[in-house]
Amino acid sequence: MDEINERRNKGSFIRKRQQLESIMKNQNPLEQLLYPSTIEQTIKPELNHPYEKGIFISINNNKTDAATLIQQYPRQYQTLIHSICGRSISRENIRHSKKLPSRELIADLVAEKKLLVVSGIHDYKRQDGRGGSKRNYDYQHTHFYVYGAHHYLPAKGAELEAAEKKIRRNLQRYTNTTNKRYCLIKVASVGNGIYRYTDSVTPTTLYDYLLTASPEGSKRTLLSYIASNRHNPSIQYPISYLYEV
Repeated sequence: MDEINERRNKGSFIRKRQQLESIMKNQNPLEQLLYPSTIEQTIKPELNHPYEKGIFISINNNKTDAATLIQQYPRQYQTLIHSICGRSISRENIRHSKKLPSRELIADLVAEKKLLVVSGIHDYKRQDGRGGSKRNYDYQHTHFYVYGAHHYLPAKGAELEAAEKKIRRNLQRYTNTTNKRYCLIKVASVGNGIYRYTDSVTPTTLYDYLLTASPEGSKRTLLSYIASNRHNPSIQYPISYLYEV
């Protein structure tokens, strides 16, 4: 009886495999991406840390212009070093550049486990029937991509939640408001939602990922979102790169 059942299971497996192969032959590449046909294709690679691909941080600044936001970058980098790495750093040891560092420098930062921050500025959306800002539409706010934090932050549980809360609390000073009733700082992992297929970031592919930080880029990533001032496309603010030297 066991031998008969084994033959039936084997025959069923072969038939399903043949059906799967037939389906995949008739699918174009986009369909194979959107509608994976095997369990293996639907499973996302398991990460050792939720922030292994980076951290996305948004600050809902209150009535702050772009020039002021850019001036704050070095101090914000210091705050991130303190909040994530648990140490202090002199502003003299912070490099702020509007040019993407070389591939070799990025590799060195990764090897030395130093934080790399990519910052962008967006205009607020003018309020309409679908939302927007009533008071801040003439001002701007900031978005950050932070790579390297997974070396220092806890990986899960209450300890990670406490670390995230610490980041938000320490960045609160840059919101230009004492109002703490609303969550003005957002901290999220990278590689989720609409970017789950395009935000493929590893230590060896980080530089190539950084190349997507352009509003004119064809590849849709979190960095291309940060680089694009979508609510006022006629004005595009420069991307900034901050790292420790």
